Amino acid sequence: MHEYPLQQLIEDIDQSSSADEFDQAAQNALAAFDEFNAQIIEQREAKLACREGCSVCCWLRVDVFAHEIFLIVRHLRSHFTAGDIQELMVRLAVHSEKVLPLTPFEHATQNIICPLLQNGRCSIYAVRPHSCRRHHSQDFAACQYTFDHPEDLDRPAAHEQVLFRALTEAIRENIKAYAVLGFDQTIYELGTALNEALHDPETRQHWQNREEAFIRASVSPLVDSTTGRTDHC
Repeated sequence: MHEYPLQQLIEDIDQSSSADEFDQAAQNALAAFDEFNAQIIEQREAKLACREGCSVCCWLRVDVFAHEIFLIVRHLRSHFTAGDIQELMVRLAVHSEKVLPLTPFEHATQNIICPLLQNGRCSIYAVRPHSCRRHHSQDFAACQYTFDHPEDLDRPAAHEQVLFRALTEAIRENIKAYAVLGFDQTIYELGTALNEALHDPETRQHWQNREEAFIRASVSPLVDSTTGRTDHC
């Protein structure tokens, strides 16, 4: 089985000095993750229920790392119009007002739509974070149940377990690469972190200085991600 290229990612990050280079390293890591994902699906002959246009999972809390947020910001600046970004910032503000008063657990037990979802599709699909790429289901009925009963976090997930564990380990390898080089390892909530990044361009410089990137975003506690607690569909 193809292994996640941890050492290559460490080298890519270590050799980066500009925003362009850091973002390219993050983009390369996503491409490697997708390849890893596809290989396991093929080897396992996994039959997934996920289909284009299905957005039931886009109401779940999404955990991200700072470098993923900055890659999304770059994508927005290069692919969205000024009007599109302004509309998104309004949605992000509404999202943040809902999420910031909640604990991560309270958020996980509510359906709160991702502000990046437009017309039933992810508007930043090419640069969606690792946690979204890891998400999958073998049974749409299980996803619908999760949507209808968000408070039930004990219902078993419909993941292909070998695939989910392998992708979870790849996510750990990704953040390990940044941790080795002293970068922020905080687990942020997608919408609130993106809202802060768009309002404060200095967040990227803080991150490149090996400081905490975001001070106002919702933060998730460090937990055993193999349980999929924030990705329970």
